[in-house]
Amino acid sequence: MERISDAHVRAMRDYLKNQLELMEELTREISKSYQWLPFPEPKRASVYAVDGSRMMKRLSGAIIYGVASVAIGENLYHWSEVGFVSPYKHVDERIRIHMELLEKRIGAMASEMGAELVLMDGTISGSIIRPPSYIGSNTDKMFKRHSDELVALADGFLKLLDEKWESWLETLERDGIINAPTLVARGDGRKGIFTLLKERGVEEAKITRWQDDYEDVIILLEYLEFLHALDRLLAARTAAIAKTFYRDDIVRQVRPGTPMLDVPVLDMISKEAGYVPFRYSREEKRKFPDVVERLMDMGHFGNLMRLLDKTKDGYRVKVQPFYVRFVDGGVIYLLEVPGESERDALETLSMMLSVAEDEYVIPLEYAHHSVVIKKQEFDAYVSAVLSALVGEDERFLSFLRYGREPLE
Repeated sequence: MERISDAHVRAMRDYLKNQLELMEELTREISKSYQWLPFPEPKRASVYAVDGSRMMKRLSGAIIYGVASVAIGENLYHWSEVGFVSPYKHVDERIRIHMELLEKRIGAMASEMGAELVLMDGTISGSIIRPPSYIGSNTDKMFKRHSDELVALADGFLKLLDEKWESWLETLERDGIINAPTLVARGDGRKGIFTLLKERGVEEAKITRWQDDYEDVIILLEYLEFLHALDRLLAARTAAIAKTFYRDDIVRQVRPGTPMLDVPVLDMISKEAGYVPFRYSREEKRKFPDVVERLMDMGHFGNLMRLLDKTKDGYRVKVQPFYVRFVDGGVIYLLEVPGESERDALETLSMMLSVAEDEYVIPLEYAHHSVVIKKQEFDAYVSAVLSALVGEDERFLSFLRYGREPLE
């Protein structure tokens, strides 16, 4: 595509003209019900922002990955892990969940160490309502086969996480950094998770019971570990800001079936800074795996449960969304505050405004730049680690080659 095609430009111009005509119509209709409101007064508070990053490299016998999270406010807290995972089921998604797990953990711990508001990147509702795609049928089939045994195993696992939590919190508060493997579902390096649970008296952790389901059990425990961290975070005052989103809730409420997103119309209504409260018109419903439902009935995930309304076809998340713009003519963001109290949500917004400057929220900007794992740095780190390992035992090389070696 060396030259701009006149035909391409004409087609795109025609599209934009049609969209502008439609937006002008929608602006007149929507402005009757929705207006940009002036921000409340900022309220000084201890605000921490959390963000995460991940990187991975596929080798011949394993995948080496790095995940990290930071929490930035009055202090800086950092949590990172580098490790191997076998290239079995759903690896990419599992590494993403591992990163989000660290985000939730460090955010919850920042709150336990005194943060009055924890800001996350993305959405809260997405973390709750969109589980990993691979959690579902296999988990429910396993539950039908093992039922009470699986619940007892999971219950023992969650109690182990509570014990580990206190140790991690102490380390993070003392050192400001955790830089060691902490994904309990994969054991502690020397011992697998079944051995760790068996040592704590969980009789259902005999590995001979789970040989045919070993990988599926580990995947389930990883998901429970994520839910455990999310539940801890939801005990705090928290909010999430999404930079990229495609919502048409307001347009849909005013004129159903119209192919237009909210943001362009709201931008035409006014260029002023402020916020627009609204409600989601299409709320995703979901069902948790049967084993998670049983764990909820036993009292686990209480903070998460308080944000869920059970319906005949699943759960609805209680969340207050806003569109926000921090400066006149600035970018429009989606803000989510857990719960359905607009008064509490506005108090959270006031706290957030105390650390907003120019077009964005300063701690979130700092967190993003602090946590990014750069590919060049990750590759250099991986090369150093692999060299050290092969130097220790050349047989490791069978696992650690990678296909692009001849091209580099």
